[in-house]
Amino acid sequence: MLANAKLKLLKILEILMETDEGHPLTALQIADKLKLYGIDAERKSICRDINILKDDAGYDIALSEDNKQGYYMVSRNFEDWELKILIDAVWGAKFLTQDNADKLAAKLRSMASESSRNMLSATTPVKLKIKSSNVTTKINIDSILRAIKNDRKIKFQYSYTAIDLKPKLRKDGFFYTVNPYALIWQNEHYYLIANYDKYDNLSYYRLDRMKSLVISDDKRKPAKELLGSNADLQIEQYVRASLYHYGGQKIKLTLQVKDYMVDDLVDYFGTDLYFHAVGDEYQVTVDVMDGDGLYYWLLQYEKNVKVISPLSVRDHLIEKATGILNLYKENIKDGTDA
Repeated sequence: MLANAKLKLLKILEILMETDEGHPLTALQIADKLKLYGIDAERKSICRDINILKDDAGYDIALSEDNKQGYYMVSRNFEDWELKILIDAVWGAKFLTQDNADKLAAKLRSMASESSRNMLSATTPVKLKIKSSNVTTKINIDSILRAIKNDRKIKFQYSYTAIDLKPKLRKDGFFYTVNPYALIWQNEHYYLIANYDKYDNLSYYRLDRMKSLVISDDKRKPAKELLGSNADLQIEQYVRASLYHYGGQKIKLTLQVKDYMVDDLVDYFGTDLYFHAVGDEYQVTVDVMDGDGLYYWLLQYEKNVKVISPLSVRDHLIEKATGILNLYKENIKDGTDA
């Protein structure tokens, strides 16, 4: 009898999860739905169970102002707009396979009422069709999370795409051993931030390029041991300063920019910036990693961003720009540039 009473209570909760303010259910309507599960219940017992869910279990269930319309669930773990954002994120994630995206989006919709589920499906008509065929990404995420939770190192091989468009293993299948600290999703890919066992710095690894990942029996090096007592902040600053996920030595970079470049700098470096006027332009200093990512970033802005200091960055940028210019000069000279 007790088991039947618990089952009835759970089924009533499931039924109420399908309701909202615009689609309430009366006790008699709930009784009809319970019959579909082979459960017979009187109206009064259903009302008592709803009061238990409200008063003892804390569910936010209300009776319509016109009580003839019945009961409905007032609030849930996620509001519709929150679920919409999460579903869009799922469909925008290229690292997920089509099957992963379908199942995850369905789970998110299941948290809404029946009418909201229909609305969420109708308002997501365009689904990203370019999805990954790599089924190991979700496995890698799960394994890395378990390794971090249990303070363990991980080992994996790292791949790249060869000229024949087939994946190849770097260093003849060498296994990298790293101390995993954080996972971030940026630029449509998932990255692991970790410490390569031989060095005392942080580095990035793309999850879809990690092969044969296993959790090691060896204890992970604590982040505090590597980065100090404010390890979480250090990792956050590392991410902010690493353009295009390239590491390097951290430097203070002073730039001179046009006023319309402010949005772009805020997008990359956040709002903790100070711009001071120099004629009709502005100078700003940012913390950044002096790696290849910095020069890729600078080259895309051409004359709109000028490096003031350090001089070593200016010199290296000039060297790269000269190399590009010479490449095209050679093409013109040998007639390959029509």
